[in-house]
Amino acid sequence: MKIHDEVANILANSRIDGDKLFLPDEQLDRKLYLNVNKVLTSMHGKWDRKARAHIFKESPVNIIDNILLSGEYTDQKKEFQFFETPHGLAEKLVGMAKIKKGETVLEPSAGKARIAKLIDGCHCIELNQENRKFLIKSGFIVVGEDFMDFNECYDVIIANPPFTKQQDVDHINRMIDLAKRRIVSVSSASVLFRTNKKTKLFRARIDKLGGIIEMLPGRTFTESGTNVQACVVCVDV
Repeated sequence: MKIHDEVANILANSRIDGDKLFLPDEQLDRKLYLNVNKVLTSMHGKWDRKARAHIFKESPVNIIDNILLSGEYTDQKKEFQFFETPHGLAEKLVGMAKIKKGETVLEPSAGKARIAKLIDGCHCIELNQENRKFLIKSGFIVVGEDFMDFNECYDVIIANPPFTKQQDVDHINRMIDLAKRRIVSVSSASVLFRTNKKTKLFRARIDKLGGIIEMLPGRTFTESGTNVQACVVCVDV
């Protein structure tokens, strides 16, 4: 089921408390409400008048996350996992970085080095132990595990960070804090339409720095096994 942006925005700004989902405290247009309710019903959420919430058999957090990432809903459990950066996208990111001779470069969510292998001397950070072992065995320079605890500065930082629970926003903000010249990163397309405080502050920061957020074609990640909707953020710092 394809989820329209206006419906996704309502879901993004709903409050989840355990197995209950509370819609935003605003009067929704009837057509919009019916479209939102259709999605929640498909997710097996049942409206409870007393609780004034849709109630599920378990927390709908992961399902909502996947809807916001992919722009669609399928009736199956699916946890968003590691998806490698497609080759063409990796080349695009490196091209946008315009790396200069002698600059230090970091890939903070290196995975299996789809980006790092295109850059001589690129340093890597990777939290997943299996991927860390792969990077080390393949001869890449691994300088850390968790980027959110990392404090070293680099001239250029290029990334395809995790998307769930808005980790992409957290990672890109951290990239901006640590980069000396430019950051280029993939992010969920939801950064373009979510209206929660975190996303608004993120967009404002990118705009203030003169950065760009460029939507990627809809099937960019198909070769990596997902239909996630994504964009590229590029900022000079």
